[in-house]
Amino acid sequence: MPLGRIAVYNDADGVGIITDEDGERRPFSGMETQTVREGQRVQFDVVGEKATNVIALR
Repeated sequence: MPLGRIAVYNDADGVGIITDEDGERRPFSGMETQTVREGQRVQFDVVGEKATNVIALR
């Protein structure tokens, strides 16, 4: 599972962008994550171009 950080989250639309360790940006849905806090380190799966199963790391 790749690692990254939540770069941006839009509360109104319920979607955001995760930037992975290689600098790639992947969209995600707020319904598929444990956290939507910008800057939070996360681990996630990739399906197509989308991040899914987003798990917050401490």
